[in-house]
Amino acid sequence: RDLHLSLRRQRQMCIRDRSWILDVVVRDKCIKVTCGDATQRVRWLGHVGIARYDEKNYQGWKILGVPTKITNREGLPIDMGGLISDVLKDGDTVYVSHSLEPHDVERQD
Repeated sequence: RDLHLSLRRQRQMCIRDRSWILDVVVRDKCIKVTCGDATQRVRWLGHVGIARYDEKNYQGWKILGVPTKITNREGLPIDMGGLISDVLKDGDTVYVSHSLEPHDVERQD
Protein backbone atom coordinates (compact mmCIF):
# COMPACT_ATOMS: atom_id res chain seq x y z
CA ARG A 1 0.00 0.00 0.00
CA ASP A 2 2.78 2.49 0.85
CA LEU A 3 4.55 1.48 -2.35
CA HIS A 4 1.49 2.42 -4.42
CA LEU A 5 1.24 5.78 -2.67
CA SER A 6 4.93 6.44 -3.28
CA LEU A 7 4.63 5.55 -6.97
CA ARG A 8 1.55 7.73 -7.35
CA ARG A 9 3.34 10.72 -5.79
CA GLN A 10 6.36 10.16 -8.02
CA ARG A 11 4.15 10.04 -11.12
CA GLN A 12 2.34 13.25 -10.09
CA MET A 13 5.69 14.99 -9.64
CA CYS A 14 6.84 13.88 -13.11
CA ILE A 15 3.65 15.19 -14.70
CA ARG A 16 3.96 18.49 -12.84
CA ASP A 17 7.67 18.84 -13.77
CA ARG A 18 7.11 18.15 -17.47
CA SER A 19 7.56 21.17 -19.73
CA TRP A 20 4.81 22.32 -22.04
CA ILE A 21 5.59 22.13 -25.74
CA LEU A 22 3.65 24.24 -28.24
CA ASP A 23 3.85 24.50 -32.03
CA VAL A 24 4.34 28.09 -33.13
CA VAL A 25 3.73 28.68 -36.83
CA VAL A 26 5.47 31.68 -38.35
CA ARG A 27 5.00 32.08 -42.10
CA ASP A 28 5.95 28.69 -43.55
CA LYS A 29 7.70 27.24 -40.47
CA CYS A 30 6.36 25.29 -37.53
CA ILE A 31 8.63 25.85 -34.55
CA LYS A 32 8.41 23.69 -31.40
CA VAL A 33 8.70 25.90 -28.32
CA THR A 34 9.26 24.49 -24.83
CA CYS A 35 7.49 26.64 -22.25
CA GLY A 36 8.39 25.13 -18.88
CA ASP A 37 5.30 25.46 -16.66
CA ALA A 38 3.67 27.84 -19.20
CA THR A 39 3.61 30.90 -16.93
CA GLN A 40 4.81 33.21 -19.72
CA ARG A 41 2.48 35.54 -21.61
CA VAL A 42 1.20 34.46 -25.01
CA ARG A 43 3.04 37.45 -26.53
CA TRP A 44 6.29 35.74 -25.45
CA LEU A 45 5.42 32.79 -27.73
CA GLY A 46 5.15 35.18 -30.65
CA HIS A 47 8.52 36.74 -29.88
CA VAL A 48 10.20 33.34 -29.52
CA GLY A 49 8.65 32.05 -32.75
CA ILE A 50 9.75 35.15 -34.65
CA ALA A 51 13.28 35.00 -33.21
CA ARG A 52 13.65 31.30 -34.04
CA TYR A 53 12.33 31.81 -37.58
CA ASP A 54 15.97 32.69 -38.29
CA GLU A 55 17.33 29.24 -37.40
CA LYS A 56 20.97 30.28 -37.67
CA ASN A 57 21.11 33.46 -35.54
CA TYR A 58 17.73 33.54 -33.75
CA GLN A 59 17.20 37.10 -35.01
CA GLY A 60 14.03 36.64 -37.05
CA TRP A 61 12.72 39.95 -35.75
CA LYS A 62 15.09 41.67 -38.22
CA ILE A 63 13.08 40.08 -41.06
CA LEU A 64 9.61 39.82 -39.50
CA GLY A 65 9.33 42.58 -36.90
CA VAL A 66 7.24 41.96 -33.78
CA PRO A 67 4.15 39.81 -33.16
CA THR A 68 0.92 41.70 -33.89
CA LYS A 69 -1.62 38.88 -33.52
CA ILE A 70 -1.64 35.25 -32.39
CA THR A 71 -4.46 32.94 -33.43
CA ASN A 72 -5.46 29.33 -32.80
CA ARG A 73 -6.09 26.58 -35.40
CA GLU A 74 -9.57 27.96 -36.07
CA GLY A 75 -8.16 31.42 -36.79
CA LEU A 76 -9.59 32.93 -33.60
CA PRO A 77 -7.39 35.51 -31.87
CA ILE A 78 -5.74 34.62 -28.57
CA ASP A 79 -5.21 37.28 -25.91
CA MET A 80 -1.51 38.07 -26.20
CA GLY A 81 -1.47 39.34 -22.60
CA GLY A 82 -2.91 36.11 -21.22
CA LEU A 83 -0.86 33.43 -19.49
CA ILE A 84 -0.09 30.47 -21.74
CA SER A 85 -1.39 28.03 -19.11
CA ASP A 86 -4.70 29.92 -18.88
CA VAL A 87 -5.53 30.22 -22.58
CA LEU A 88 -3.81 27.25 -24.25
CA LYS A 89 -3.26 23.53 -23.70
CA ASP A 90 0.01 21.64 -23.86
CA GLY A 91 0.55 20.57 -27.47
CA ASP A 92 -1.57 23.34 -29.02
CA THR A 93 -0.64 25.09 -32.26
CA VAL A 94 -0.67 28.87 -32.59
CA TYR A 95 -0.17 31.10 -35.63
CA VAL A 96 1.82 34.33 -35.39
CA SER A 97 1.20 37.43 -37.50
CA HIS A 98 3.98 39.98 -37.46
CA SER A 99 4.51 43.67 -38.13
CA LEU A 100 6.56 43.29 -41.31
CA GLU A 101 4.07 40.89 -42.91
CA PRO A 102 2.37 41.97 -46.16
CA HIS A 103 -1.32 42.67 -45.53
CA ASP A 104 -2.49 40.38 -48.33
CA VAL A 105 -0.88 37.23 -46.90
CA GLU A 106 -3.41 34.57 -45.87
CA ARG A 107 -2.73 32.02 -43.15
CA GLN A 108 -1.47 28.70 -44.53
CA ASP A 109 -2.82 25.49 -42.94
